[in-house]
Amino acid sequence: MVGPADEFSKLYGAGDEEGALDVAVTALSSGGLFSPPFESVSWLCDGLRRRRHFRLALLLISQAQDRGYQGWRALYLRGTLEALNRRVGDAINSLERCLSQSPDDKRAEVATVLARINVIAGNYQMAQRLFAKYSKIRDLPPGMADVAVKAAFSAGNVDLALSWGHQSANVHGTTAERARFLAAVHMDRCEWQEARKTAEEGLKVAAGNIELRRLMALAFFREGRIVPAINHLESIAGAESDWTEGKIVLCKCLVSAGRMQEALVVFRSIEREAGFEEEVDLLRTQLHQEDGSAGSDIGKARGRREKDPFQDREVQHLLANVPDDFAPSWTRETIANSGNIPRAIGKLFHSVRTIMLRETMARFGRHEIGYLWAIIEPLIHVTVVSCIFYFIRMRDTLGMNVVLFVATGIIPLFFYMKTYSGLVNVLKQNRPLLNHPGVQPMDIFFARSILEFFTQLFVFVVFVFAIYLFIEEYTFGNVWSVLTNLFGLWITGIGMGLLIGSLVVFAESIKNVMDGSNRIIYVASGVFFTLDMMPPAVAEYLEWNPLLHFVDGVRGNFNPLMGGTRVDIGYAYVCAVAILLCGLVADRALRHRVLDR
Repeated sequence: MVGPADEFSKLYGAGDEEGALDVAVTALSSGGLFSPPFESVSWLCDGLRRRRHFRLALLLISQAQDRGYQGWRALYLRGTLEALNRRVGDAINSLERCLSQSPDDKRAEVATVLARINVIAGNYQMAQRLFAKYSKIRDLPPGMADVAVKAAFSAGNVDLALSWGHQSANVHGTTAERARFLAAVHMDRCEWQEARKTAEEGLKVAAGNIELRRLMALAFFREGRIVPAINHLESIAGAESDWTEGKIVLCKCLVSAGRMQEALVVFRSIEREAGFEEEVDLLRTQLHQEDGSAGSDIGKARGRREKDPFQDREVQHLLANVPDDFAPSWTRETIANSGNIPRAIGKLFHSVRTIMLRETMARFGRHEIGYLWAIIEPLIHVTVVSCIFYFIRMRDTLGMNVVLFVATGIIPLFFYMKTYSGLVNVLKQNRPLLNHPGVQPMDIFFARSILEFFTQLFVFVVFVFAIYLFIEEYTFGNVWSVLTNLFGLWITGIGMGLLIGSLVVFAESIKNVMDGSNRIIYVASGVFFTLDMMPPAVAEYLEWNPLLHFVDGVRGNFNPLMGGTRVDIGYAYVCAVAILLCGLVADRALRHRVLDR
C-alpha cells in the first residue's frame, strides 16, 4: 500500500507540485504522521505558507524535527511559522537558538526576522540592538528599514532613529510617511528648521499630504516666521475646518502681526471648542489687551488714552507683509525697554547666565569625567609636544624647562582656538533658543565667549601651579601682563569666529579653508619657538602674526629671556581689535542670512 509520503514523493518527483501540496494538506489535516524526505521539507513549508496553511506548516516542521531534522534552518523555519501562528514567545526562543547556530552569511537575515518579531512583542530595546549589530540600513528592504527606525525611536534612542531615518530616506527615497515621522521627531526636539525642511521634502512627493502641511505650518510658526506661517495655516484651515490646534496657532500669528479683525473672526470659530479651554482663555486675554475691550464684548474697540501706532490699520497691514529679512527690530517690548538701561542690563545678565549654564551642561555634562575634559585635552597636547622636544634632544630652551615652555605656548593659544571654534557655528547650533522672546543672538555670543574665557583661564591656572609644584619652581612675572595678552588672544578668537561664521553664507568651504589655516597658525604662533629664537630674516615675516606676539608676551612672564625685544603688544592689539570689529560688522550685516541657512 502506497502511503501519503510515498505518493507525495512520486508527484513531487514528476513535477506536479500542486498535486504534491494537495497530498500534504490532506495528510496533515487528518492528524496522521506525514514523513516526506528532509530535502523537501523547506519547499513544502513554503508552499503551505503560500496557501496560508500556517498551522499545518508548523505541524510539518514539528514532525520533521521529531524525526531528526535539525540545524539552524529547521529552527529558522519553526521560528517564522510560530510567529505566523501568533506564538510570538516561542518564535523568539526558536530564532534566538537559530541565531547562535546560523552561519555568518545568514546571520543578518535571521537577526532581521528576530528583530521584527521583537518589535511585534514590544521588545524595542532588543530589536534596536539586533538591527544595530547585524544589519545596515542601506541593505535592508524599505519596509524593514522603517521598522528599524521605529524600533530605535520606541526604545528611546531618538538620535539613532533620526540617523537611520535619514539614511533610509537617502537610500530608499523620501515617502510621505518617512518624512512625516522624521519631521514630527524634529518638532519634538524643538529643531524647527530641520522639521520644516523634512516636511518640504515630503511634500515634493506627496503635495497634498495634510499631515506634512500641518507640520510645515507649525514649524514656520515656531521659527518665528509669522507671514509664511499665516499663509500656510489659512490654506489648511480652508480645507480642514476641524483642525482646532491650527486655528489657535493661526489666531496667535494674526495677533502677532496686528491683524486684529481677522484674529477675532478666527477666535469666534474656536471660542467654544471643548478641550482647548486654557489656550482659548489665553487668546481671550491677549485680544482683550490688544483691542482694549472689556468683559465678553471682545470685538468692540474702545478709545485709548494714548494713541497706539500699532493699532493703525495701515501700519498693521505694512507690518504683516514685511519680508522676514527686513522685519523691524522695534516692537512694543523694545520700545518699552528703550531708555531703561538697568532693566536691559538685568535681562542681558539673566539671559547670558542661563545660556552659560546650558552650554556647560551640554559640553561637559555628556562626559563621565565632566569638566576634567577641559584639562585632559590640553594635557594631551602638552605631553605629545614635550615628548617630541625630548626625543629631538631639545631638553632645555634658553634656560626654560621644556614642559613649561610648551605649556606656556599651547594653553594661551587655546584662548584663540577654542573661542573661534565655539563661535563659528554658534547660531546654527542654538537656533531653537532664538524662539524664546527673551533671547537675542548677542546673548548667545556673550555666553559662549565668556564660558570659553573662564574655562581656558581655569586650565591655565591649573597648569602653571601644577608645573611649579611638581616639575620646576620658576619666577613668575606680572599677572596683569599675562591677563592682557590672554585677553588679546580671546578677542581675536571672538572676531575670527564671528567673521568666518558670517561669511559661510557665501561659501561653505570658507570654514574648511579656515580650519586648515588654523593648523598652520598652531605651528606658526609660538608653540615650538619664540621670535628671538628665529633668524632675523625669518622673524621679519613671523612678526606679522599678532597671535605670536601675545603668546610670547605670556611666555615672557615665566622666563625673561622669552619676552624678547621683538614683542610688540600695541601692534598685536590693533590687529585683534580690527579683527573683532570686522567680525561684529559681518555678524550684523549677515545675521539674517545665517539664521535662514
